[in-house]
Amino acid sequence: MSKRTATKRKAATTAEHEIKRAKVYLYGDTLPGCSKIASFDMDSTLISVKSGAKFAKNHADWIWWHETVPKKLAELHKDGYRLIIFTNQGGIEKHHTKLDDIKRKCEKLIEETNAPIYVFIATGENHFRKPATSMYDFFVENCNQNVEIDKKNSFYCGDAAGRINNWTAGKKKDFSCADRKFAHNIGLTFKTPEECFLDEAPTTKFEWGSINPGEYINKLSNGKTTNETKTYHKSTQEVVILQGPPASGKSTFSRRYFQPYNYEIINRDKLQTPAKCLKAAKEALDSGQSVVIDNTNPAAASRSEYIALAESHKIPCRCFVLNTPIELCHHLNYVRVHQTSGEVRRIPDVGYNVYKKNYEAPKANEGLAEIINIDFIPKFDTETHEKIFHYYTES
Repeated sequence: MSKRTATKRKAATTAEHEIKRAKVYLYGDTLPGCSKIASFDMDSTLISVKSGAKFAKNHADWIWWHETVPKKLAELHKDGYRLIIFTNQGGIEKHHTKLDDIKRKCEKLIEETNAPIYVFIATGENHFRKPATSMYDFFVENCNQNVEIDKKNSFYCGDAAGRINNWTAGKKKDFSCADRKFAHNIGLTFKTPEECFLDEAPTTKFEWGSINPGEYINKLSNGKTTNETKTYHKSTQEVVILQGPPASGKSTFSRRYFQPYNYEIINRDKLQTPAKCLKAAKEALDSGQSVVIDNTNPAAASRSEYIALAESHKIPCRCFVLNTPIELCHHLNYVRVHQTSGEVRRIPDVGYNVYKKNYEAPKANEGLAEIINIDFIPKFDTETHEKIFHYYTES
């Protein structure tokens, strides 16, 4: 066995462990650290589908995106760049694509380039998926031998650039802006394949396709900041019902303002069924605790059983309505996946559609003692959480 083969097998073994633990796969020989990186998306950036189908039929169904690609990669390697591919391959998790096919494709691509390349493959809908920065972070923390990246002289190239219809004559709009967002989140110069391999000028005809978190929050808060002394708990027993779309901040609100005061937090994500939530709420009330119903609670019917429970215990029931705008909820949906390193899964869009369909504004005649509106003003537990919040997402 050659030293190269042995190294590759060792790297592959480590990577196989990572795919089970963290849903990312690393392919390539172990390489020395490098300060400059030339990084790329793979599909429709370095390669295209040879058969002309929308998706490759097998590991051999590919050609170079342009004949200049392998030469350019070899030149970049010669000029001292570390070549890296960061690719989303969500079809692996969905069993539409085989990981082995992607690996074999990468092996052939590296062979034809005749230059060492690291390949990072995000295998599903998790925190490694671009435009989240986790694949890049993993490279920096585990694969670059503690060498600091010179971001000013490094770049990322991809076709998902948010270009609009007819960004150049006859060209359709890009399917997303994930690659441009990925480069922006990391802090690298962004290039399209046309810029990188054909020396075309950058286009300004693109759209991000989602909110700019920093600008959005500044506009939304209008100078307001979190009030550290604000309290919402009561010294007497009560039931608190939260209402708000998925990822509107309900659990964070519960944790900050009620949990420290011995309120029992009732959450369907943890308890799984409405019946178990109701049972847990009753048990907590029977023991003398106050409770917070940390669910979406869009309809009067979903609130009525908890209101009745409060009435049976002769205690008041208040409702807190989280007025987080829906576009911000979609952003936060991705943010918490990244903040929890994938422990929390992204809520599918259908969850928002169901909430909208069932929504009924809370009213006092439901038996609510008070209805309090809560505006979203960000407060971060750590600097890392704040940094992640300001990343562009797929929302």
